[in-house]
Amino acid sequence: MYKKTIITILLALVAMVGQAKKTIVWENPSVAYSAIPYFQIQKVEMTKEKTAMYVRMALLPGSGFRISKESYLQTNGKQYGILGSDSIPLGGDYIVLDDTGRKDFILYFKPLPLDTKEFDFLEGLAKGDYKVFGIHDKDYTMPPASVPTEYMADDDGEGLAELKFDATPATIHFKSLNYRKGMNTEIQVQYVDLKNPAKPMNVETNLNNDGETSLSLPICLPQIVWINIFNIPWSSMGCVYLSPGKDVTVLVDMLHDDAGVNSKIVGAKGYYAKFGKDWYQSALDEDTENGPQKPTIKKEDIHDVQTLIRYCDEERENYDKWVKNSNYCKAIKEYKIQFVYLPIFMFEGEQDSLSKTKEFRDYVLRNYTQNLHNKKLAFNNNFVDASKYYAMTDERGFNADLARYCYYLPQVLDSKKVEKPLIEDKNLSGLYDKYVGEYQKTIAANKEGLPDNAHYLDMTDVVPHNILQTILERYKGKTVLIDIWATWCGPCKLGHEKMKPLKEELSDKDIVYVYLTSTTSKYDEWKKYITDISGEHYYLTQEQIDAVFKQLQADGYPTFAIYTSNGNKVTSFSGFRSIEDIREAFGKAFNNK
Repeated sequence: MYKKTIITILLALVAMVGQAKKTIVWENPSVAYSAIPYFQIQKVEMTKEKTAMYVRMALLPGSGFRISKESYLQTNGKQYGILGSDSIPLGGDYIVLDDTGRKDFILYFKPLPLDTKEFDFLEGLAKGDYKVFGIHDKDYTMPPASVPTEYMADDDGEGLAELKFDATPATIHFKSLNYRKGMNTEIQVQYVDLKNPAKPMNVETNLNNDGETSLSLPICLPQIVWINIFNIPWSSMGCVYLSPGKDVTVLVDMLHDDAGVNSKIVGAKGYYAKFGKDWYQSALDEDTENGPQKPTIKKEDIHDVQTLIRYCDEERENYDKWVKNSNYCKAIKEYKIQFVYLPIFMFEGEQDSLSKTKEFRDYVLRNYTQNLHNKKLAFNNNFVDASKYYAMTDERGFNADLARYCYYLPQVLDSKKVEKPLIEDKNLSGLYDKYVGEYQKTIAANKEGLPDNAHYLDMTDVVPHNILQTILERYKGKTVLIDIWATWCGPCKLGHEKMKPLKEELSDKDIVYVYLTSTTSKYDEWKKYITDISGEHYYLTQEQIDAVFKQLQADGYPTFAIYTSNGNKVTSFSGFRSIEDIREAFGKAFNNK
């Protein structure tokens, strides 16, 4: 009996020692919710003494960050404070990243229980604090939340709503499951705004401390509204179908795990609640064996208009057959069938040129103008894109008015001079006149008080393919550097800073620095930035900028070109090169007048 007791005690001691030395390791753990792509958790180690979190910060070179001394882990309602760090200081010191843009470091916390399944990392609850939720071993799956019955929509009535104008706003509500304080989740919603239908309107809203939020949208027409919840490593995407004066509530599971591009949207109730659910499933099905048959013609074999037309006919026939045989709700079926405002095939390269021919345009008008007489039409970006085919017709009715409105108004708002088209609907005609008038007043006000070197939409009378030559002729006899940039382009602004010493070095040379931007840059930001950039500044239409890109055989921001005093091009390139390369190009320009 005594010997047995001794053995039992020894075994217990061995177990205790083993438990004390036990280390739980999660390699490349998964994350249920985070909106911080550059805060990358590489590994988690848990022992009785501490929990270590291995982190890689991946930002642009020269960027910086700091980690708060108040950071903590939390799980099961308890917090575990930070003990220290390796390779970085905690608190006020700002860590600047080197040319790699990366920094690996370790954060140490009070020990989590060794049976922990998932936990959160937080610097604090403020909006700008680093926060990562539902960190867990990749072999563990976060348990899904239970979706209330009222959010499991199963009926959408009699198909799509009738397309007619109504200024009453629509409302979309968001409620969440598994919401944790500090998530401050941003939800992006995109819809077609009749103020400028060619540029989809993006609005953002944040879930409040109860995990809820609402948006009132001036959609004016029944339409599909797209939802995006940014999440690392995937984005959760979905949609709802809304009409003026109607509302729908979307349910989101914030800690929902998915194997691929996920959807945290787990339910909906209210107006056309089932639409989003069936849309998501149909989108998944399209690229599987459950989707429509592919045309027998290969895309790479399309070299003439007739082959392109046969391809489109076969694709449309296969697609219609697939939709009609599906089990999706009636609204989704109608939407899917009408998705062929344009042929489903998205044109590229040679096919793109073929699609712009009169023969193909006539084909589209013969086969797709029935959409202009369909009162139950899904208005969205596809209709706006297709309006270029319908706008030239003499068709009458609301849909034809809407097509002309969607085609011509964006051109006016991009400073093109076009006559007002036929729009018989009084609401649409009145809106057209209102937005054109507001735009003209804004342009006139923006031009007031600009310095002489700022040319804001002063060259709208110049056709796009002549814009570059027209600008160069203004500075004939001088060496010219063309810099195509945008206010939202970080590398562009970094290039401006790097160019300052060289501009000072070459100040005795007869060089004109010409900066071109377009309507993708907000006017107020452009006006602010150019005060610190010496040179001539042109704010052009997007079509003019596109023409310059084409002439320079470039397509990215920033793009540079250097010309001799006789107007001969020395070089052009996209992306900022070294100062030495630009200095060398200037040397060639000086020596080849």
